[in-house]
Amino acid sequence: MNGKDLGVKLLLPDEENVLDIFRCIRWSGGVYCPGCKSYKVYKRGFIRKTPVRRYSCNNCGKNFTDLTGTIFSNRKLLMGEVLYIIFNLNKKSVNRLSKELDHKWESIYRLSKDFKECIAKNSPDPILSGDIENR
Repeated sequence: MNGKDLGVKLLLPDEENVLDIFRCIRWSGGVYCPGCKSYKVYKRGFIRKTPVRRYSCNNCGKNFTDLTGTIFSNRKLLMGEVLYIIFNLNKKSVNRLSKELDHKWESIYRLSKDFKECIAKNSPDPILSGDIENR
């Protein structure tokens, strides 16, 4: 491991802490089923050796995780890496981030594109949201 790789590893947030914070924000009003919106859910452990929690809904029977229905679901990136990428989007190129984290360029690009689209869609700024007609 060279010094550059070590520097990136030191800057990556701890995965468990990131997921704890994410859970506090996402489930601030209590854990509910993204499908039927019922609060009658129970914990089912964690996804394979990760701190991502699994749940089942007692109302509709659907299974879901902390990340279900978010831009973070179905990614091979750890949440600590996701935060690192998001915090560095305006400072580093997608190519550089992919090399630093040893992930495919496409994975980093797709996350950055999805994140920027999500911010623009939810922004009250008409320029960011693309809603120029209401200016």
